[in-house]
Amino acid sequence: MEKPIYELDPQQQQVILNQAWFLIHRDWALKFKVTQEQRIQACVEEFRGYCRDVRQEQIQGRKGKIGYITYSMLRTTWLEERPTYLVEAANALWVLDSKPIRIEWDTSWTYSYWTDLQQKLRREVEKQHVSLPELEWEQVMLEAAVHIHVLVVNMMRLAIKKAVCLPEFQELDREDTFEIRVGEYMDHTVSVYREDRRAMEANEIRSWLEEKEEHVYSNQALTQVQLSDGDYSQLDFRYTAFRQIEMEHSRLHGCVLVGTVWQESQLNGIDLTYSLLHGADFSGCSMKGAILDVVMGNAGYGSDDSLDWEPLGFAGVDFTGASLQGARFQDAQLRGAVFQDALLQKASLNGADLTDACFTGADVSGASFKGACLIGADFTDAIVQGVIFTDEQRRGAIGLEWATLEASLSYGEPSASAQVRDAVTKREWLH
Repeated sequence: MEKPIYELDPQQQQVILNQAWFLIHRDWALKFKVTQEQRIQACVEEFRGYCRDVRQEQIQGRKGKIGYITYSMLRTTWLEERPTYLVEAANALWVLDSKPIRIEWDTSWTYSYWTDLQQKLRREVEKQHVSLPELEWEQVMLEAAVHIHVLVVNMMRLAIKKAVCLPEFQELDREDTFEIRVGEYMDHTVSVYREDRRAMEANEIRSWLEEKEEHVYSNQALTQVQLSDGDYSQLDFRYTAFRQIEMEHSRLHGCVLVGTVWQESQLNGIDLTYSLLHGADFSGCSMKGAILDVVMGNAGYGSDDSLDWEPLGFAGVDFTGASLQGARFQDAQLRGAVFQDALLQKASLNGADLTDACFTGADVSGASFKGACLIGADFTDAIVQGVIFTDEQRRGAIGLEWATLEASLSYGEPSASAQVRDAVTKREWLH
């Protein structure tokens, strides 16, 4: 006897929608990775052209300083099979600006994700032996568009990071506080880029941080402020930009630092023990003697829950060109981290997971990698003088062929010693 067919109530609809999302979000991320760079570059070029248009309006006196650029998803365009975002450049009044500069951003490439979700939903509905009238399907799919929107927001974070470096953007006349936000039209938006060039008083910022409020320190912009020797532990700074900050010898235990940017910051002796660093950018920072014990910063996927706010997976931590002499990374989780051209002399990376990490051109002289996982780690052109690698580490890593010669010094082989000295001399001359 066949089971009777029932109509879904709203609660059942949501349960089925969430189940379909759970089954498909990682598939989406893997699918998107294939074209990610292409999509990001296309977004950057679109942004470049838009900035030119806005600048022309400013030059001709039809637009003053801008305080916001907002990308707003237009849900109803999904039903017309042409997903679109409305892009608006507004003054400091934001949504109250009577004459924002508008364009439409075509995101039709996202439609395939929507149809994928629709197929999953229909299968889930059939399993439950329930029916859903066509008009309700329409409403459910409009709500489902939010899941694809989350993916677009994640992509925009990556694209805008590149886009704000464009000369066309830098030439815009912007307010001292400026934001780029992504959201739904006339609804909730999130910040993907923020500037604040106003003078900041260190005492005021310290007092604000010491209040340890929830949900107020993320997506912020702190510029040229002295925050050294402070304790800012257990705070959620996700996606906050720290520009030209001094935070030497400060304690940030157990902080959420996902997606943070530390531009030209002085962080010598900073203690980041147990903090979440996924996607954090410390490139070019001074971090001598920093403590990064047991930090979590693996590239790729965390738990399924993490994909709700990082649907494309986590980026690795970026230490490109950073000064990390004497820094400590005991038992750190840093798969996919980038240490390209970084200075890591006498650093301790004991027990760290450095799978697929990039050390190309880095100086790790005298550093310790005892018990570290180096599978796929790339040491091409790195200076590894005085470092002892195990046979397993050398086999698993890339570019450690000459480290075998260095290791043979401990066995007193004269010919090998001479070869190592020659290699070191040549390397120093080349650098």
